[in-house]
This record gives sequence, structure tokens and C-alpha cells, in this order.
Amino acid sequence: MARRATFLDSVWNEDVPVLMVDGGDLFVVDAKTGKLILPEYLIVEKNGIKFGLVSVLAPKHKIITMTDMDPGLETRDPVTVLRELVPRLREKVDTVVLLGHLGETLTDTVIREVKGIDINVMGHTFRTQKTERIFEDTVYLAAPHEGRYIGRADMFIDDSDGKVMAVDVELTSLDESVEDEPGMAKRVDEYKQSFLEYKEARRAAFPRNMGSEKESYLGSRSCKGCHEDTWAAYTESAHSKAFSTLRHKGQSEDPECVVCHTTGYQWKNGYAAERPFNMMANVQCEACHGYGTEHARDGKWGARAKDACVVCHDEKNSPDFDYATYWEKIKH
Repeated sequence: MARRATFLDSVWNEDVPVLMVDGGDLFVVDAKTGKLILPEYLIVEKNGIKFGLVSVLAPKHKIITMTDMDPGLETRDPVTVLRELVPRLREKVDTVVLLGHLGETLTDTVIREVKGIDINVMGHTFRTQKTERIFEDTVYLAAPHEGRYIGRADMFIDDSDGKVMAVDVELTSLDESVEDEPGMAKRVDEYKQSFLEYKEARRAAFPRNMGSEKESYLGSRSCKGCHEDTWAAYTESAHSKAFSTLRHKGQSEDPECVVCHTTGYQWKNGYAAERPFNMMANVQCEACHGYGTEHARDGKWGARAKDACVVCHDEKNSPDFDYATYWEKIKH
């Protein structure tokens, strides 16, 4: 972030008109009212040329701050939305810029199906594109993966009709050769510190004070050797993917969620984000049966597992919990 600020400072200081795009509105609607939660486009004028910026998100690429966290929001189909919007937008602007978090295949479909898009800035691509690409008369630019690069496109635009006549693309690696902008670096450090304090405060509500330092979690793979059929059933269950659902929703740092999507979160030597304890992500065998080092062969492990269900499947999290019904989902 601080290196990006340094690069942008240098661009802003040049004597050329600059249009910076880094994000945009999303076609996300309130599920009850059908109304957009943000404006559907943004118009920016540079040197007498009006740019219309519009942004879309593929429904399958739900991001953590939007529809995947809030069931009251819905993501609209980008092709359907843009077919109706772009003609209206073209009446007000000279050049239409699409910011699309779509991936390459769906982006091509959108450009093929929706005419009138001059520039496409493509997200959700993991290939670094060092040059422009022209497809269906649309200039393609790619947002580099994970912010490791920053892209610059110098364009010549016909001011009579807003068409891009020529474009030259340059990618700059934000490596150590780019100095941190001091003001932004300070803000980043302050954010990291405040976030660390926030996490520690949240974690304090779920202290790791149960069990014994003498015992250890061994991980579900250690069970596979003697319980191969059980292991196979486990890998097909939702329990084996429990932590992945938190990552997808951006909740993998929320202790209130992590405690029931990992193994031994409140137990000594149980799950923690740091190695080697992070290997206990997901609801593994020992989440129900207890420490692997306490493995007994007298049947007590089975009884312990049944009692463990209601620790997380309680009235708050699973109001309709019924052991017999839920057991069928993980039967082994």
C-alpha cells in the first residue's frame, strides 16, 4: 500500500490528465426491495472527455464484504445488467470503462454480448498481462494479482467520439526498489497494530485454558492408518471443510466463529493461526473424540463424541439440532 502511494504520487505530479480506477460500485441489491445499495455508475470528466465508470461482480465470486456475508443482499447477473445500463450510460458519456471482477471467461462473454464498452479493467485473473489486449473493439487491461504490480495505460482518445485510438501499457513491480511513502507507511503500521490489538481482545473472550499441556492433538491424518473407512467418510463431510467456509466469508479471524470451525480452539495445544497449531483447522476427529494422545480403545471415545456435538450445535447455532438426524450426515 505504501509503495503504491509512492508510485501514484509520481504519476499525479506529471503534467498529464490522470484517471485512476481501483474499484467501483457493484450491482448488489437489497433482496427485499430490489434497490441497488450503491450508485450504478460514476461519471468523471478529464480534459473535456466524460468517462462513465461501471463495475460488476460475478455472482459466483462473492466477496467477503458483500453478498456472501449478508443473505439480505443479492448479486445481479452482469450480462443482464450491462445490456440495459450501457446504452443509457453512453448517452451521457464519451468513453465507457468497465471494472469487472469476473475472471477471463466471463469477461469475454460480457464484452461479446454487450456492445459499447471501450475499456475493460479485468479483475479475478491470476495472469499478469504486461501489454494491452484488444477484443471486440474493447481495450483489455488486467488488474495484477494481489497488488504486486501497479498498471499504467497511456491512451490517446479521440475527443470527437471518445474512442481509444492508441494505448501503451506499463506494469511496475511494487518490489523493494519502490520506497514506501512515509505518510501511508505510518497509517499501514497503525492499522496493523490496531488490528492486532482487536484480535487479541476478541481472543481473550475464548481463552485456551482447557485440557493439559502434556497432551497433544495429532490431526485427523494420524487416524487414517487404522480407520481408513472412517477417514474416507470424514473427508466427504462438511466438518472437513468447516474452516474453508469461514475463509470464504472473511470470518477466519472471528473467535466466535473459529471456536466451532476448528479443533481444540480453547484447549491447550489446540488450533491457533500460527504453525504448527494451524494444522488443526476444520472440525477434525479430535474435536469430538478429544486429544489423540488420550486415545482409548474401551469405547469411551464414542460416548465422548456424542456429548461433544452439543457444544457447538447448541440452541443458538443449531436450534433444530437432533442427534439422530445430524448423525446421518457424518455417519462413520
